[in-house]
Amino acid sequence: MSRSALLRSVVTTTLAATLTATFTVTFTAAFTVAGASSGQAMAAPDLQLPFPCGQKWQLNTWGHAPALDMVKEPDQHGTEGATLIAPAAGRVNQSFKHGNAGNMIQIDHGGGYFTTYLHLKSRGVSVGDRVRRGTVIGQVGKDGETANGHPHLHFELGRDSDGNGSASWGFEGSERIRPAFDGVTYGQSDNRAWDNVTSRNCATASPKGRVSVYGVLPDGRLTYTAIDAATGKRTHGAVVSTAKLGFTPKAMATLNYNTILLTKAGSDGMLYRVDVRTNGDTLEFEPPVHLGNGYTHDRLAHDGDGHLYGIAAGTLRRYTIATAKPVLADITNNTHIGDGFTLKTLTTAGPDRLLGTTANGQLLSYRVNGAGDWQRHQLRDATWQNFTHLLSPGAGVYYGHHPAGALYRYHDADPYDGKGDDLTGHGTVDATGWTQSLLSAQPGTATLS
Repeated sequence: MSRSALLRSVVTTTLAATLTATFTVTFTAAFTVAGASSGQAMAAPDLQLPFPCGQKWQLNTWGHAPALDMVKEPDQHGTEGATLIAPAAGRVNQSFKHGNAGNMIQIDHGGGYFTTYLHLKSRGVSVGDRVRRGTVIGQVGKDGETANGHPHLHFELGRDSDGNGSASWGFEGSERIRPAFDGVTYGQSDNRAWDNVTSRNCATASPKGRVSVYGVLPDGRLTYTAIDAATGKRTHGAVVSTAKLGFTPKAMATLNYNTILLTKAGSDGMLYRVDVRTNGDTLEFEPPVHLGNGYTHDRLAHDGDGHLYGIAAGTLRRYTIATAKPVLADITNNTHIGDGFTLKTLTTAGPDRLLGTTANGQLLSYRVNGAGDWQRHQLRDATWQNFTHLLSPGAGVYYGHHPAGALYRYHDADPYDGKGDDLTGHGTVDATGWTQSLLSAQPGTATLS
């Protein structure tokens, strides 16, 4: 049988009729990104072809535009069992075996947009799983009656026009719309084919660098630990000082490799600078330098770009620090950013980018522009309440410290997009041993390769 004839055997006019009667199963698990409901008018997700980088595939509408059937180029060899990956970040809202469609998956990408995959040989994700672009979600197959025994991927992009939290699929009149991959739109009309479409679903930049983390033990000794940003493995320390601070610290911020700021517990709000002499085989530091009073902050964080942030009684303030070893005169521009910042933890994800958790488990990010001017994004609704410290050395790398002594590692593929759909857990740095009462990461020690 010729290639053309073989392809045309995939989908016949019975497909639409069969699926119209049978594709009625929907799930209403909605996925909200940064507080935006799926019913809001938002841009379609930036999709890439759902196959590994560099592979070439043929896309064909046959008789069911704007849906697409996909087979691997140049001769369909390798279509069955081909790796299927997510074309964009999102959350799986359907994953089950359907009588006619076979193994199927639907992913909610936020903003009311959904992608659907039919006839799969296997499914690698379950309902509720969060995926990033490039996450393996299954294998291409020929499962289900309407596959006609021919391996291919039936793909649809849907828009939730009725606002029910899902998108209907598989039949004429459903909520499917024309998809675009790498900025090119497909599915304009029936019986159109696009040959040798190359996947640009390529790996995103990965974090790298030596992350520097300072800490304070309950007895007042300092600690230093280095972590490989790429692997999450601890590569140095913890090195513990012999000397003690001589006071009980309340909040901590790392300015640079050998400079730390600390506030002292108490009503005076004493601010100290600690200069580290060495953190190699031993940790040694100069006696703390008292900079001034009135810094009653119980949260401190430095953004690595000249701004120190502090929270006291829910009020967020920003200061400018222009030198590596500041004295009081170098801490200027005391700016009242806003109130209501009742955060349990505070760190910075980049210049004027804050990240924190609340007592009820929300993970929040902020873009600070100036006095009374900021944007708030809710990355997670729950489950982050157990962390006593949140650290970020930049590049979307986050560490959550559990009071039992574990340090958990996360990566946000785009820490500035205000969305949590590309935030994934990457296991633990250590399951135990992190017994510090305060922790702070040096900003900018993680970068993207």
